[in-house]
Amino acid sequence: MTPTDSSTPWRSRSLVTEVLGVQLAVAALIGMIALIGLAWTSGSVIRNNLEHWATQWASELNELGAPFYLADSTESVLDIERFVAKYPEIERVSWYDANGRALQSLKESGPAETIAEALDTRSVAELATLAGAPRPYMLTQDAASTQRYRLLGPIWTESLAGDGLFDLDLKSAKTSTHLLGFVSVDLDFSSYQSVFLPRLALASAVLLALLGISWACGRWFLKRALAPLSALQNSIARLAAGEADLKFPDSPHAELRAIVTALDNTTHALRKRESHLLHLANHDQLTGLHNRHRLIDELEAAIAASISDNTKCALFFVDLDQFKYVNDTCGHASGDHLLQLAAQQLRYAVRPEDFVARFGGDEFVVLLRNVSRGDAKVVAANVLELMRGLKHVEKEQVFHLQCSIGVAAFGGARFSAQEVIAQADMACQTAKAHGRNRVEFYSTAGKQSEQMARDIDWMNRLRAALENDGLELHYQPLLHIKTGKVQHYEALLRLKTEHGLVSPPSFLPAAVRFGLMADIDRRVLRLVVRALHEFRETHPDLTLSVNLSGFAFEDDSLGAYVKQLLKEHDVSGERLMIEITEQLAVRFAANTDKQIALLRELGCRLAVDDFGTGYSSFSYLKRLPVDYLKIDGSFIRGLTRDKVDQAMVRMVGEVARAAGMQTVAEYVNSAATLALLAKYGIDYAQGFYVGKATARPEPVEVALPHAVRTR
Repeated sequence: MTPTDSSTPWRSRSLVTEVLGVQLAVAALIGMIALIGLAWTSGSVIRNNLEHWATQWASELNELGAPFYLADSTESVLDIERFVAKYPEIERVSWYDANGRALQSLKESGPAETIAEALDTRSVAELATLAGAPRPYMLTQDAASTQRYRLLGPIWTESLAGDGLFDLDLKSAKTSTHLLGFVSVDLDFSSYQSVFLPRLALASAVLLALLGISWACGRWFLKRALAPLSALQNSIARLAAGEADLKFPDSPHAELRAIVTALDNTTHALRKRESHLLHLANHDQLTGLHNRHRLIDELEAAIAASISDNTKCALFFVDLDQFKYVNDTCGHASGDHLLQLAAQQLRYAVRPEDFVARFGGDEFVVLLRNVSRGDAKVVAANVLELMRGLKHVEKEQVFHLQCSIGVAAFGGARFSAQEVIAQADMACQTAKAHGRNRVEFYSTAGKQSEQMARDIDWMNRLRAALENDGLELHYQPLLHIKTGKVQHYEALLRLKTEHGLVSPPSFLPAAVRFGLMADIDRRVLRLVVRALHEFRETHPDLTLSVNLSGFAFEDDSLGAYVKQLLKEHDVSGERLMIEITEQLAVRFAANTDKQIALLRELGCRLAVDDFGTGYSSFSYLKRLPVDYLKIDGSFIRGLTRDKVDQAMVRMVGEVARAAGMQTVAEYVNSAATLALLAKYGIDYAQGFYVGKATARPEPVEVALPHAVRTR
């Protein structure tokens, strides 16, 4: 269950209820503790007072025992009755003779109906010893009630012993006591408790009422104070749902105004960030045109609209004719500037409502809606004309920009977006083959149709292979020339068909046209990492290299995907080498930089494939973040015969060593070629002389030439 789920229990809880609930619970707890403390303290005070009062009654025992020694006992009893009537806590007064036998009991209303029980022998003995003592009484508490006490004391007379009255010394005179009997006072203080408990109950009720009033008042005040915050709830919910164009209600409170201000700033930043991300997701960073991702969405929508509305559309595939020459001659920065000029000129050449995108490299695509074949031809001719008129001056050289355009018209028939792009691409290739700087329409008859049919067939096979594990790897060894050891292999892709295995040149052009290269790159990476895990016991030092297309680096999650694969198969990134094209390495778009940096953080090594085919290759060696240079095979095939190739390979080796890179020579097919590579300080050799690609990394024994062995 997610926090945004409307069924989440905490969403129905009220802040006001929680605050007041806590407040009420705390107040109730404090009130309960206060009442318990009051009851305990009051009871303790009452008990202490009762004992104090009972002690005070002890001083009255002799007076209460007056009937024992007064001549007029009747009058003394009446006095005692009046005395008892004044104190409601005195329940009964009883008199006993010296032997403990009960003589009479007196209550407030007069003589008691029943006389008290006789005192037991032990009590009589203890009380007798108290006659004449400083504390001549004994106080006991009723075991059945904490509010009832009995006060017992002896009644006695004292006389002075002496020979005469006048010579009596009071300080030294002795006295004698004569026990007359005993008196008891039964005290009942329960009336005090009966008054206290109702009052305590009343106090508790008043406390509960006050708590209820406090709850109601607090709820009203809190709801009133938090009303502006409650008004923000709907706006915040809409914000959480992704809606950024919001207006938050104002508030008179400074704290809530600060919240509203913060929310306004947040939504403004979110709108700005969303707009920026949306622009990045849909536009090419260099030219500002729409990118391939947005093109696919627009093209699919146009195809659907053409079917439902029975309208005609056209797609231009525009390829600059001299871009590679400008890029290699004047450098990468000049090439980028030329692409920007071409994009601007292309935007001017088409209609305002037409959709223009950069497809990749020096290729552009234009989508024209609601256009006839004739109108599309006019627009294409206008593009050619404006492009021809564009002059680019760089390093005192003037370049006239030209382009080849392939046009695919569609409408009424169902084609996928990739099929329409493939049709326009084929028409563009035809324009290039017929002399460049021209327009060609895709034709459903002839060679274009045949090529399209072949590409669609390859597309279907590739999709089936991706779904059914129809791709596999073969491994070609790389010989370390100095040591003669083979621990490094290049993983080469093969497609399983009913006629056997097929190599990439047969199916990769169709994969590019139909947008399958990104999926193929990911599958190859998975196969390579899985192979490193599978062969680590038989080949513990095995290193595999794999060639990725430029499409792989357009994926922001490439680095995270490789990291996941390495972790999943418990493989070190140092055992994986990724080969990239020289064009991709030197171009260094921001996203490519990021992905390469992530791969290097994982320990993966990088190699530039087919190095040396560009005029400006050496100028980028100082900043290329790669470990290996793979010398293009065109310099190796005729190495033993061509002095220029020998000079080129020697120079590449020297520059690579100075840059801290290692070199790999492809297409090594003879011992003589291997000997020259060793002479020029090339590190690795790859080719049929070293070993062909096999289904598993097989041990290789290479017959090293004498010149290699003696180095």
